[in-house]
Amino acid sequence: MHKQKLLIQPLSPSNKENRQEQFGLQKQQFLQKSNNDIYRQLKNEYSELKNIINVNKQSVNFGLVLPGNICEDDIQFQNISNETIIIGIQVVCNNTEFDDLDEYVYSARKLNGYDYKDRFMLACPAQKQFNMKVALKVPNIKDQKGLFGTIIITAINSNQQKIQGQINTNIQSQVLLPLIECSKRLMNNFYKVPIIQMALKLGKKLDCKIQFRNNSRIGLPLELEILNKNNCEIIVNPQSLSVQSNSQFLVTMQVKNQQVQLIKNVLIIKVKNSNVHFSYPFIIQVY
Repeated sequence: MHKQKLLIQPLSPSNKENRQEQFGLQKQQFLQKSNNDIYRQLKNEYSELKNIINVNKQSVNFGLVLPGNICEDDIQFQNISNETIIIGIQVVCNNTEFDDLDEYVYSARKLNGYDYKDRFMLACPAQKQFNMKVALKVPNIKDQKGLFGTIIITAINSNQQKIQGQINTNIQSQVLLPLIECSKRLMNNFYKVPIIQMALKLGKKLDCKIQFRNNSRIGLPLELEILNKNNCEIIVNPQSLSVQSNSQFLVTMQVKNQQVQLIKNVLIIKVKNSNVHFSYPFIIQVY
């Protein structure tokens, strides 16, 4: 077999210039496309609210609360973008049975005031952070239940264009109904209610100790007082105390006047910073 010789002719100067020009054009188009792709990727990334705002808490949990409690917790927002944005904050209670209440169940306020609202619009400069207080006012309810809510965060940019997406932070608490019992109460047939009945004899120390028990899951700060304070012949001791969960405590009632008398009144035990109170009618016969 004979080997065939291939003749390779050198490129002319004009063809060489054309190829170099074509290669340069392709390189420029490739770089431009790459830059456009990177720009679109960054633009899409920073158009999402979750990539613009940091929230320091995914949930706010107030734990066990009592009717009438007012609780607050801190929450922090940070604008991590390079432009000023307008942040919208809405605080919603998800328990629809409280929609008609005059007061908010969940709300928020700024640190420099006590104006509680469920909606805020705030301008947040680039790379800045701000703090707020999330508040809970527990309704006066007669049953134990969970209270659920949501903090909804939205935003618009400096051109008044809405930023895509929203950030939700959950809120929750559990309403507890405390229970304080007195084993000394007996049903009174005349008044048809349980009454604490005591008898004291003149010539002896006119006081009596009454045992109570906190049957609640939590400790309670208590205040004690007599309902009818006019011409009251009773001194209650202690007037305030803190009791642990599932524990007993004693209340002493002392009669001031050393004379035969029949005292009818009501002992009120209040749980501090709440709307919870207990009433214990009593009769003391001094003979």
